[in-house]
Amino acid sequence: MLLGVCLVGIFTKIMSLRLFKVLFIISSVLIIQSCKKSGCTDPQALNYNVDAEKEDNSCLYEDYDKLSLLTNLADNYIIPSMDAYKSKVANLNIHVDSFIENPSISNLTLLRTNWEDALLNWQDIGFLDFGPSEYILLRKQTNTFPIDTTELNNSISIADWNLEYASSYDSKGLQALDYLLFKPGHTDNQLITYFQNNINAKNYLKALAEDLNQNINYVTDQWATYREDFINDFEVTQSNFSTNSQGSSISNIINALCLHYEFYVRRGKVGLPLGVFNGFSQLELPGLVECYYSGKSTQNLVRSVTSLRKYVNGSSYLNNDNGIGLDDYMDFVTAEQNTQQLSRVIDNQFLAIFEELNGINGPLSEEIINNKSQVSQTYQELQQLVPYIKVDMTSALGVLITYQDNDGD
Repeated sequence: MLLGVCLVGIFTKIMSLRLFKVLFIISSVLIIQSCKKSGCTDPQALNYNVDAEKEDNSCLYEDYDKLSLLTNLADNYIIPSMDAYKSKVANLNIHVDSFIENPSISNLTLLRTNWEDALLNWQDIGFLDFGPSEYILLRKQTNTFPIDTTELNNSISIADWNLEYASSYDSKGLQALDYLLFKPGHTDNQLITYFQNNINAKNYLKALAEDLNQNINYVTDQWATYREDFINDFEVTQSNFSTNSQGSSISNIINALCLHYEFYVRRGKVGLPLGVFNGFSQLELPGLVECYYSGKSTQNLVRSVTSLRKYVNGSSYLNNDNGIGLDDYMDFVTAEQNTQQLSRVIDNQFLAIFEELNGINGPLSEEIINNKSQVSQTYQELQQLVPYIKVDMTSALGVLITYQDNDGD
């Protein structure tokens, strides 16, 4: 019995000694930790402390010059590009009037040329769908495709339309002109006869041109006053550091850019007609291409990608001078993708897209059938750009994507 008591006593002393040692070690560590100098340990911060061993979340960073970025985009790209499109639409209206007054082959040719110019210029502003453009759904009113030819012909037949209604978006705009000016099953002479003998068709043609003119005039007029709010619209926190919160100009331009590229360029211009989104069959749907009736789809695809690249790089619309762009903003925050400079990765991807586009030598509606492998490769390069701008760029710049992705890719 005595032996048992002694053993218990010895065991208790041993455990107490061990507990004391553990507590001593923990205390020593805490004391050492508390002795470490606190401060900002990030070398990229303005107040980086080389002697600091413990991060105290006090780091301050230089803010990007968003005012200069937004000013450059507004004054050297957005406003000049909209003015250029406005001028093309004004010319389009003039030639619509000339054709209505005198339907002839020469006037039809001039009208088609001016329509083509206006559509190419539209590609330069289609992704500026924020502010005044968003107020009136300019993109949907201007270039919805494929066009609803049944609705369009019915409107002409019964002489009843109101282009201000949302229900008319599928039967108006630049793509409605594509249909009327290159009407399938009609030679040029037959098309002339069609308009000569159909006052409703003439009136509808005129209404389409006037609607385009009215919409772009509204947007450019609004930009005269919206510009000031646009270039100053970034929220500044108590630490004098601006954020790219939802609704700010930076958030708006990036969301608009990503949405337009993802859904209206990659998906709408190429993916849908190629059959990428056509379920298991992947059946080609060439009738869904932009400019199906005129066959001008490829040149407008190239123009849209070219314009997006200029915009990202802050290039001047009128003379291509390199200004402050989203590429510079990415460089400022040292954004990378697999250890490479993100701005360079994005620009190289644009170049890869152009390289594939060079292999498309005719209308997309024909190339999808006759040169499908090349169109498919082009689509893959278009697709590759999506995560670079929608994921990597937005993450680096602190922008939240606010639109919904429902195409399942």
